[in-house]
Amino acid sequence: MKIDIVYNTLNAQCTKQLREQGKVTGVSTEYLSKLLDMKRANVARELGKLINEGTISKGEGRPVLYYVNNNSKGDKAQNENLKQKPSVFDSIIGKNFSLKHPIALAKAAIVYPPKGLHTLIVGETGVGKSFFAKCMFKYSLEVNNIKNNGSFAVLNCADYANNPQLLLSHLFGVEKGAYTGATENKDGIIERARDGILFLDEVHRLPSEGQEMLFTLIDEGKYTALGSTREVTINTMIICATTENIESSLLKTFKRRIPVTITLPSLRERTAEERAGLIENFFEEESKRIGKKIDVETDAFTALLNYECPNNIGELKGNIQIGCAKAFLRTMFTEEKMEITIDDFSEEVRAGLLLSKKISSKDLKLKINNDAEFDDEYMEDKYSLSKDLYEFIDKETESLKKRGLKEDEIKNKISNEVEGFINNYLSSINNNSSEDDIKRIVNNELYDFLSNFMYLAEYKLKRNISKNIFLGLLLHIDTFIGRIRENRLIANPKIDKIRKRYPEEFKIAMMLSEKLEQKYDFTVPMDEIGFITMFFAADIEKVEGRVTVIVAMHGKCTATSMAEVTNQLLNENHAIGFDMPLSMKPEVALNKIENIIKENHEGVGAILLVDMGSLKFFDKIIKSNTGIDVKAVDMVTTATVIEATRKALMHQSLDEIVKSVDLESRYVGNFIGKSIDSKKEVIITACSTGEGTAQKLKEIIYSKYSKDKYEVINLSIKDKEKFKKAVGNIRKDSNIISIISAFDLKIEGIHYIPMDKFFKEFMGEDFEEHIKDEKLIKDIKNVYKDYLDLQKADYIVNSFMELLTTMKYLFGIHLDSEKLNGLLMHFGCLIQLLINREEREGCNNLELILSRHQEIFKYLQDGLQDLEETLKIKFTEDDLANIVEILIKL
Repeated sequence: MKIDIVYNTLNAQCTKQLREQGKVTGVSTEYLSKLLDMKRANVARELGKLINEGTISKGEGRPVLYYVNNNSKGDKAQNENLKQKPSVFDSIIGKNFSLKHPIALAKAAIVYPPKGLHTLIVGETGVGKSFFAKCMFKYSLEVNNIKNNGSFAVLNCADYANNPQLLLSHLFGVEKGAYTGATENKDGIIERARDGILFLDEVHRLPSEGQEMLFTLIDEGKYTALGSTREVTINTMIICATTENIESSLLKTFKRRIPVTITLPSLRERTAEERAGLIENFFEEESKRIGKKIDVETDAFTALLNYECPNNIGELKGNIQIGCAKAFLRTMFTEEKMEITIDDFSEEVRAGLLLSKKISSKDLKLKINNDAEFDDEYMEDKYSLSKDLYEFIDKETESLKKRGLKEDEIKNKISNEVEGFINNYLSSINNNSSEDDIKRIVNNELYDFLSNFMYLAEYKLKRNISKNIFLGLLLHIDTFIGRIRENRLIANPKIDKIRKRYPEEFKIAMMLSEKLEQKYDFTVPMDEIGFITMFFAADIEKVEGRVTVIVAMHGKCTATSMAEVTNQLLNENHAIGFDMPLSMKPEVALNKIENIIKENHEGVGAILLVDMGSLKFFDKIIKSNTGIDVKAVDMVTTATVIEATRKALMHQSLDEIVKSVDLESRYVGNFIGKSIDSKKEVIITACSTGEGTAQKLKEIIYSKYSKDKYEVINLSIKDKEKFKKAVGNIRKDSNIISIISAFDLKIEGIHYIPMDKFFKEFMGEDFEEHIKDEKLIKDIKNVYKDYLDLQKADYIVNSFMELLTTMKYLFGIHLDSEKLNGLLMHFGCLIQLLINREEREGCNNLELILSRHQEIFKYLQDGLQDLEETLKIKFTEDDLANIVEILIKL
């Protein structure tokens, strides 16, 4: 009916005004008529009917503006119900202040006919987006928009960030036979939200394909299960949450489909009274969990009111839980109430007492209701300490009492275990979250300090330092700073052995210790330097391990002959042959190969090179039996064995070896195995400077073109004759349209694309932005300033980057992030040595570079003249040749 169309449109416009302006100003007849494409007189007639019904009202003045009444059509009984019963939003701290507008928007989104408006909740990490979404669901139950208490489904989009297909199956379900193993129909999580609410947390983590998958659900209320052609109709309201800027993290087409956006304020934007209320609330929760009354020392309350809390309410709650856990240990053998002191909190919390303009706790009274009741359905988040902690303490205490331990012994033992529990809790947050979550564990300044130092450490040690080692060292130093300020030091009895065994790592630890002393104004003892050394040395064993190479073939001597030839050619004894007579049962062969792998593996896995049959299935069984990562490659040749062994001796990973020998070495040899799809045209990428460049070219091409259009093959072969032979083998079955390479082999009938031309024409500005990685450049500048003491760091880096960018295009030099990082570190250390007039390393290939790369050498020499004059330094021929050597990877 026309009257319903006019009413619904007016209601929608009023809701939009409330959302965007915070108030309803009303809508004119003229505006509605244009919006509905109806005659003005017809719209006016329907508005008059709605006025007479009391459903809408009109304002005074010209033009006349209409708006929907609060007790609007069909909502009278519902509003009466709300007046009689308190709303879930009435219990939220800040309902009349910082959250007044968000709550008003949430209510409007829920009650909007017929079943609410899809909503996006925006806010920093830890502001309570998940909790707010659950409150919206409860409000829907209160106003009878939703009948089923269980129809609230939560999907964390981070779990499907790189796998839209997995998102499709998990969200929408799977039909029997959709893929191998799908033996029955399986409902998706969406069915739990039928006639309810689907909450999509971290929606910014969904790639564009994932966002597009939701369009039909949002637009038409329909979805299709994986493997099915049948559309299923469903009624559900969608609430999304994100910490990111929605303009840059979400598709515009997706954002337009979510009409309501609610922004939740950060903790620093909320009033002091609200923060006090949150603190009070969290202590009351802990009182209920522990079963003891809680008193909070004034200084502790003041610190909690004032300290910087980058992760907002979530972090505040987590810190209060940790403080309560520590206080609980002190009173575990008494029945008296528990007092929380300032010492129960971290250094970051205690720093709240030092702020010059702090909120005084005298103005805010903390009144903890130790008998308060709480809703068990409150959504736990990643900052919440496990509810099992106190239960663990109680059980462990009883167990130790039965063993006859005294109270002091029990308290010490459990204190150590709880400290480990808390550290694990913090580490678990770190392992499963973003950089922002990592920084909440330690002081942000320390995180940035150590992160920048790692550039220098990796350059000096000539190897990468894993993320786990970095995080372990970060936590260790944070703990050490606390210990040294309390004069609690730990002796290191193996300091002399560490110093002798790891001399280079010890030098790096000394360098770091010196910087720590300058930054924090204390002395780092030699014992502690030994501990720091062990972190830098922790990755060495991993570097020394090599992938085990096993050759297993049917017949009497095929495998052992291949292994013998390989070992002789490489002057090593790494490949192991296993001959499987035709009379040998597969289970016997499996047992023997499994024992060989167990006896010879070096901790980084094994590659099993086989010919055919059951041997190619052994890898999964052996991995299951032994836990050793084993991968099989079938249809191999002697060339395959040589290539795999060579790469293993170069300490390449199992995945890298499998990926290369499964394709590349077959082209080097006789091209045995599955042929390339002849329907696809082939592009060959190759480079004399190593495999990384060829692989990067492949990634770039696939970023622009579908894999169905081109087959891209990496041939990172330095020997030109072998390269030509490999190209010939590929050419037998495929149409090679071009070769992208640093050198032109002049192969007739194949278009050659020089690498510099490829980057200029194919990548354009996008690649330029990739090279000028902002974070890398920013970090390197900090390293120059803080660790190399270069006063003009910005000028040095900017000048060198400008020169490199020009040379990259002029001479076809490819700079990936790894090479750029190494080059910038080398350049900074070189300038430091020049300024300090210290000795530098000569260049072993000086004559070769001057004869073969004179043009690059001369351009670099001329380009650095201004920098030499400004810094009053002079690069020698050896200095310049070393830079050229890195540039061209000689």
